Amino acid sequence: MVTIAKVYKWLFDLEENSLTKDVKEDYTAKVKTIKSMNLTDIANEISLERTEYRPETIVNIGNLIDEKIRQLVCAGNTVTTGSAQYAPTITGVMIGNKGIIDPAVNKCIVNVIPSAAMRAEVAKVTPEFSGNVKDLGGARISLVKDVTTGRTDGFITIGGMLDISGIKIKSVNADGTGIGTVSLVGADNPEKAVSIQTLGINDPSRLMFTLPANLEQGDYTLQISTYFSNTSTLLKQSRLLTYPITLTTKSGAEDRPGEL
Repeated sequence: MVTIAKVYKWLFDLEENSLTKDVKEDYTAKVKTIKSMNLTDIANEISLERTEYRPETIVNIGNLIDEKIRQLVCAGNTVTTGSAQYAPTITGVMIGNKGIIDPAVNKCIVNVIPSAAMRAEVAKVTPEFSGNVKDLGGARISLVKDVTTGRTDGFITIGGMLDISGIKIKSVNADGTGIGTVSLVGADNPEKAVSIQTLGINDPSRLMFTLPANLEQGDYTLQISTYFSNTSTLLKQSRLLTYPITLTTKSGAEDRPGEL
């Protein structure tokens, strides 16, 4: 039986490098992720390849493993899986040798380090330029929070409120008025788009709005089209900001493991 080596490709856009303000011709690569997948999606993928395993069984076992990893790491253990190592760490510097904790500086966190197997798999990836250059001037959507659940992993509640943070995300029209265009576009079907008509907050670093109560279940891409540059300057052409994580209303997303 011939073994076919798996080949991967990561499509990437180019974005202006906002860290080098004096250099105008340098860009960074932004990977175009296909979709945001949760444990249910992974279980379905496995069951298609290994039909002897039921998706719900895989999900249950996966949730048990995730829960046990969290417990073991929080108990002070280093845990290594096939994909990553989880190591407990305390941040910051302590003054003196008394071990006195400054809560503002010394925080308990978890370092997640890719395993040798993960690094070997990533080594098979070939980057490929999408041909798309985004001149964003440092503008970006940094985080989308579902206010109903407090989740920031892409799950959104139909009829609930989204709290969006970022840089230069205020949505305005060409004359500086209105709310520009804020929309949810179908991740797999761009023709399925929902335009947000009212914003509760429309600031340069924060937007808030309520999702329609009749929003269909599915996967969406958040897009903000705006002419905003700063409080005194408007762009000559609109800027399109896209959140790289797929937003999903699917009930299966409720099984998504929480963030560390």
